[in-house]
Amino acid sequence: MTRPFILGLKPSVDTASLSMNERFRCVGENCGNLAFTHAIHAHLGGNIPSFEWLTPIELLHQAGTPAIFPGANQLSAHCDLSEIAEHFKQITMPIVAIGMGAQSTLRLSIPNIPKGTMNFIRCLADHAPSDSPNISVRGSFTMDVLDHLGLAAHATILGCPSLFINPTPVLGREVARRLRTPERIAVTAGYPGWPHLKRIEASLAQLVTETNGSYIGQEPLEMTMLTNGLAESIDFTTLRKYRDYINPSLEIPDFVNWSVRHGNVFFDVQSWIEHYKRFDFVIGTRIHGTILGLQAGVPSLCIAHDSRTWELCETLKIPYVLADDVQEGINRDDLMSLFNFDPEEFDRNRRSLCRRYVQFLWSNGLVPVKWLEDIANYWEEETVFSSQGRALTVS
Repeated sequence: MTRPFILGLKPSVDTASLSMNERFRCVGENCGNLAFTHAIHAHLGGNIPSFEWLTPIELLHQAGTPAIFPGANQLSAHCDLSEIAEHFKQITMPIVAIGMGAQSTLRLSIPNIPKGTMNFIRCLADHAPSDSPNISVRGSFTMDVLDHLGLAAHATILGCPSLFINPTPVLGREVARRLRTPERIAVTAGYPGWPHLKRIEASLAQLVTETNGSYIGQEPLEMTMLTNGLAESIDFTTLRKYRDYINPSLEIPDFVNWSVRHGNVFFDVQSWIEHYKRFDFVIGTRIHGTILGLQAGVPSLCIAHDSRTWELCETLKIPYVLADDVQEGINRDDLMSLFNFDPEEFDRNRRSLCRRYVQFLWSNGLVPVKWLEDIANYWEEETVFSSQGRALTVS
């Protein structure tokens, strides 16, 4: 088969010679995008070339086939992909989209998708390698949005490929083995644009302080600067806004010192995962930050506050609590009761999704790595007893 290539981000960023602004642009303005980009590269064997969306068409036609489009929350009212749609219409090779999501509130109302974005999704559907679906989506809500657009027949629900970064088929069991009252906590940081989560965010920052934990930024730019020790590069008004949101009891100099001590930001998924292994619990409002915590084998809890976070938690069986249910904040004593996790259900669901994901890749002319198929095909013998008391072995 011809070598595929990625139409999107690179799986990691070489930060040595780049400013924070340049690094932020390289991750699509959210470090969480690295989770699924890294996963797709790994699942297809790694060392796959990546090209930006608006790369000249003649260069794309020389790159290989098919083109892989790592999806995010493009199905939303604020995302107009008109320019991308016009560009992609000129592509002649097949396109496969992986992990597309919709964005709305927890009321799950169908967003008013811009015409340019609708044209983009239709363009993806028109470039299918075969009669099988060539668009994988994050969950049932995104499928409802595509159904509303008349495009559901081109899609299948597979969650997010970042669920399969860790090659073990019994990841849920590993997570359960590490469950204990946490001594050190890592928090996936939100940002002041979510004012309804202010008390929650402040309580999570307090957990970081109490446990000598880690506060991990993903976006926007000012958050990545703050958590990378670059508070002096943020204007005072913005810095004060972040202080008021995260740690309102601190004076600005103390808040800067707090961010230097506890802040972290990652432009490489493996480093992010290794960092998590130093902690006993991961919690926050970022879904991909939570998923990476689970990939590290660490108990991780997502605070679901919109359709994106809720949908992936439901599809992937990720432990979560609704933001509306913890509006006054969370303390350390709450964590064990909030972490509602069934490791066997998680693993069964993960293997089922992986089987469908592997089938999706094959049906679109893509060859998955062996360890991905090992997750999909995993089974173990279990001894049960018949009504006559005889031992039976079943899978």
